Amino acid sequence: MGVTLEGRRKESVWVLMRRQRARRALAKKIMIRPKKSLEASRRPCRAIHKRVKTLKELVPNTKSSEGLDGLFRQTADYILALEMKVRIMQTMVQVLTEPACV
Repeated sequence: MGVTLEGRRKESVWVLMRRQRARRALAKKIMIRPKKSLEASRRPCRAIHKRVKTLKELVPNTKSSEGLDGLFRQTADYILALEMKVRIMQTMVQVLTEPACV
């Protein structure tokens, strides 16, 4: 293999053809995305159903007939109730650990 005036090596025809094929394949891959399989399109749906089921198990007294909107509302109410319980317990601890002011 010789060297050209620009300092680049002359490449064989086969190497050039391989590079062209690789470029075409890459361009085709970028431009035309393969169709997703039916199974791949269901994965996010299954993951969401699994998370909703877990949320229903965590929040007490959830009604399955209310749908997602109702579940989210019940979850928010439950979180607020838990926060209120924590504040009450913190206040009780403060009151009970203070020295008596008599």
